Amino acid sequence: MRMTREQKVEAARRGRFFARGDIAVYAAVLCLLALFTAFAFLFRAPAGDRFSVLWQGEKVFSASLEEDADYVFFLREGKGVVEEYAEGAEYIDYNVIEVRGGTVRVRESDCPDGTCRGFGALASGDILCIPHGMRIEIEGKGVQTDV
Repeated sequence: MRMTREQKVEAARRGRFFARGDIAVYAAVLCLLALFTAFAFLFRAPAGDRFSVLWQGEKVFSASLEEDADYVFFLREGKGVVEEYAEGAEYIDYNVIEVRGGTVRVRESDCPDGTCRGFGALASGDILCIPHGMRIEIEGKGVQTDV
């Protein structure tokens, strides 16, 4: 039997906040949420073994994820360049790329939105910095990207 709006309001006033149908809907939503969460953790993409830095779609640098290192991407004479990071050096329009333990991340940048830092340390997938036109693409056996 379906409850009308007035009956639901009256039931809420008496202390019954949920009708039987409401509980079934909430249970179904929780089951779907648990299922999607399980798939996200159980079926992760395989880890890559290399990464490439692309500037406006053109590959400008590639290195291994197996060796810990720090690199810096910056714009020089209107082109994207990647070099080893020098502590204390002055850079403009830059991203510091950190490779540690088989993952890569943008540790520091001077872009206005900082979204590239928000990607965190990744072993698969891509990291984007739209203001600088840079993309870090993780490559390797079994790794696929949609971009």
